[in-house]
Amino acid sequence: MPSVRHLASSLPRRTVARRTVLALAAFALPAGAAPTAYITNQGSHDLSVIDGERLAVVDRIAVGRSPAGIAVSTASGKAFVSNPDSATVSVIDLATRRVAATMPIDGVPLGIAASPDGSRLYVAAWQTDRLHVFATDDYRPLASIAVGRSPAGIALSPDGATVFVANRDDNDIGVIDAATLTLTRTIPAGRHPFALGASPSGRHLLALNVYGDDVTVIDAQRHTPLATLAVGRAPYGVAFDDTGRRAFVTNQQAASVSVIDLDVQPPRVAATWATAEYPEGVAFDAGRLWVVGWMDDVVAIHDSSSGQRLREVAVGRNPRGFGAFLATTSHSGAAR
Repeated sequence: MPSVRHLASSLPRRTVARRTVLALAAFALPAGAAPTAYITNQGSHDLSVIDGERLAVVDRIAVGRSPAGIAVSTASGKAFVSNPDSATVSVIDLATRRVAATMPIDGVPLGIAASPDGSRLYVAAWQTDRLHVFATDDYRPLASIAVGRSPAGIALSPDGATVFVANRDDNDIGVIDAATLTLTRTIPAGRHPFALGASPSGRHLLALNVYGDDVTVIDAQRHTPLATLAVGRAPYGVAFDDTGRRAFVTNQQAASVSVIDLDVQPPRVAATWATAEYPEGVAFDAGRLWVVGWMDDVVAIHDSSSGQRLREVAVGRNPRGFGAFLATTSHSGAAR
């Protein structure tokens, strides 16, 4: 297995032995408050749909080959899945949980995000160094923007006015004006930024530098770096709590989550929690943290205050959940 995986098609196709799962306490939510999770399973080429109240898989949806990125958009009623090995995006109707359309993509699609109002889809094309923009109603292309080398993660400001894309091989972040669909500037980051996260407060942008084992904290309004924080090995996914004061970073090669306090100056790593093996995607909702474990084929549910692991839900092979995989009203790592 490569030391750090940046692209779905670079991974081995094999079944991974699952650890023995301990019996863990359930975390009750009010009826109707629980989200639905759509987890991309790279190894089984499908999605696992998890009922957030029952914490059980209720459906499986076949998509393209080696799905990686996910953008659940409750505003459009759709979920969008990047399939790197098929060079396509699968469109899922959230009401029927069926594939409504398949969009061909020029290049290898990886990072994917929907605008807050649900009208636009942004797709990072890894091999062609472009950010593609589509309308979500009829999937027509709106723009194809030249960005940096090997674009990966995408994040949007809370109002959707600014789009950020991680240019992994240029070690920087592209800043795109959503009104003009033009690249306006770049922001320096660390070694190979892969995932991005924009806080719901609009104050911070986090760039996860997988080769640097650190996170660049950026002023999301002034577009300037504020701090660099050491985390675990190969930081890979990020989510925020509803206030934007805490961020949660998965460390792929450390089987851990770093909890970052953004409400102090300078920001600091406040805690580190153990989690599933090879954690990738992560999302926050209603006091729970959802962590996708690629090696264990599970989604681990943690109490977001204590870090206690509450439950593990078995999903498909080699799950990734790279993006907004929760259908909910919470922020960052979840659809809005």
